[in-house]
Amino acid sequence: MSRRKKKEKLQDRIVMRNPGQFIFFSRELFDSDAYRSLPNGARCLLMELMMLVWPDRNGKIGMSHEKASLLIRCSKKSAGKYFEMLLVRGFIKIEKGELWQERLAREYSLTMATRQGRQPSHEYLSWTEGTNFYGGNKKLAGVKETPELGENKTQKPKCQGRLGQY
Repeated sequence: MSRRKKKEKLQDRIVMRNPGQFIFFSRELFDSDAYRSLPNGARCLLMELMMLVWPDRNGKIGMSHEKASLLIRCSKKSAGKYFEMLLVRGFIKIEKGELWQERLAREYSLTMATRQGRQPSHEYLSWTEGTNFYGGNKKLAGVKETPELGENKTQKPKCQGRLGQY
């Protein structure tokens, strides 16, 4: 009696209709605390910025709040908040500030992509709740220092009821 041939195990994969540009989205990025803490609008904005990074173009990604709001379909104010979230969590850096007199937007670079032959910094991997990666970009971003609580100062609870503090 002859034995049946074993069928080869087929592996599923994504097949594109038209070959073209794609976004490399690593598991390391997807599983990071910084990415998981982002709202959906900020995630969409990060994807749009990743689409704009072609070889030798990282660091020259010009994006205004108006253009970002059109791409992800939100208000300009929300787009500004999403940019701030991406900056704070270490996904992007400001390379060049805006020049509103010349109608030039800020230029950003992604920390997960190589830039001018340098290795990526992956700052988002070391982000934890409460850290801020503005660093030297605070002046460019127009961020004011936020007062932190001292050792002897404690935060008062918002409300205290019979069930406890909440």
